[in-house]
Amino acid sequence: MYILNRRTGQSIKGSFEMKAKDRKKIEARIEQRKNQILDVASLIFSKEGFARANMDEIAKAANLGKGTIYRYFKNKRALFLSVVDRGLNKLKDAILIEVEETDDPLKKIENAIKAYLSFFEKNRNLIGILIHEQSSFQKRIAKRYFEHYYGNVDRIKQTFRAGIEQNLIKDMDIDSVISVYTSMLNGLIYMWQIEGRKYRLIDKVPIVTKIFLTGIIKDKKRREEYEKAK
Repeated sequence: MYILNRRTGQSIKGSFEMKAKDRKKIEARIEQRKNQILDVASLIFSKEGFARANMDEIAKAANLGKGTIYRYFKNKRALFLSVVDRGLNKLKDAILIEVEETDDPLKKIENAIKAYLSFFEKNRNLIGILIHEQSSFQKRIAKRYFEHYYGNVDRIKQTFRAGIEQNLIKDMDIDSVISVYTSMLNGLIYMWQIEGRKYRLIDKVPIVTKIFLTGIIKDKKRREEYEKAK
């Protein structure tokens, strides 16, 4: 049964459905516009740095009025941190998608390495932002990094615990192993960036996987598999 609105003759149910659709369209447009601004801001912050970048330049590059930028982000700092947050959210999602594809702890770790390096190869602007703005935003960026990446540390620890329980991985301090693991990846990304990105990060996945996993694998057969890998 449809209840009619006496003034318009339109069913109330239909009116609600139209309003819901309109809201979704508006929300989609807002999200699209925000991403448009964030894409441009990411490029400019990476190229110019936070201090030198300005909202006029970002607005011009986005082909928008500066007032429109301020409608979505109250100031340059808020815009900058939104760029960082979005990037780290995408990193987290990219890793989770890859590690959920298998139940094998070693394959999960291997997939995470691949996802991590692949992500930064495709999102070079974020590398520049994370590296060059450490002095001004060190605490804030580090906090967001740990919230986004290590926010899933329990899931990462579970993977290593599962490997230990299955006698695939040596019984070592998991926190230290994870710290070495991420430091190795970040060091490689940093050198890739400052050396001018002369090679593909994704091409380094086999050697990184070999170095890391052969050091922690307990199961002789599985270790030999990675030792033979090129």
